[in-house]
Amino acid sequence: MRLRWLLIAALLGLTQVSHAQESLSQTTISFYANGKPVGGMIFPIGGTVEFRAVSNNTESDDKRIRYADNVQGRLTPPAGQPIVFFGEDVVMSRESISAERARAVQDLVKMSASDQLYRGRDATGASLTDEDWRQQTAIDVANTKRLSEIVDTFGWPGLRFAGAASQTAFLVLQHSDNATQRKYLPLLRQAVERHDALGAQLALLEDRLRVAEGKPQLYGSQLVGEPLHFQPIEDEANVDARRRSIGLSSMAEYAKLFGLVYVPVTADRNSTPQP
Repeated sequence: MRLRWLLIAALLGLTQVSHAQESLSQTTISFYANGKPVGGMIFPIGGTVEFRAVSNNTESDDKRIRYADNVQGRLTPPAGQPIVFFGEDVVMSRESISAERARAVQDLVKMSASDQLYRGRDATGASLTDEDWRQQTAIDVANTKRLSEIVDTFGWPGLRFAGAASQTAFLVLQHSDNATQRKYLPLLRQAVERHDALGAQLALLEDRLRVAEGKPQLYGSQLVGEPLHFQPIEDEANVDARRRSIGLSSMAEYAKLFGLVYVPVTADRNSTPQP
């Protein structure tokens, strides 16, 4: 019986490889524990994914294969090294992607370079002219317009929609005007709640908007001044709990990135990060 399942799993794996090569499809690997999703991998649209797996039990249809009970397998992502995986409940699915969605993801990928065309040089210490910033601003306006079209059509382009390009969507939003940021902040917040966007993105955007409005920040992501110090934090005694709720490290760990020592508010009501 086990040998039969092994053979079926191998044949199904070969079938799935041919599906994954279709130009307008996307392959997703999902891991489950006790019936609940606990992780997964999303591959680029049209990416060739070599996938092999064996298990005691296998179920399949034309869109998905589920391997359950002592799953062992190997996958090779596009232009990558083989990855060995194992588990108790693994689902490989193939989703057909519309041409419009594929175009949206491709446009987000292209925005990555233009978003950093001039400000990327600024980040290295290079001196940018007023004309450089004028050009970057024009790019930002165009990118924001296209991002708005994508969001209004598909919703926030999170990890499941855009994969790695979801980070570019966030950067474009970060570099947009405050009105656009306020408009899409609730969508980003919802994406984080359903584990479809990074908590760090929400913290940066929400804190940035609050500081711009003269309000204390919620997650402690914003620093300012010489010497460098944190902007005021609302209900600071519970800031670490808020950070944990969206998958962020403690304020103490975050402060280390800037060469600071964070003194918790419970230890010192005037908690000032020390250099």
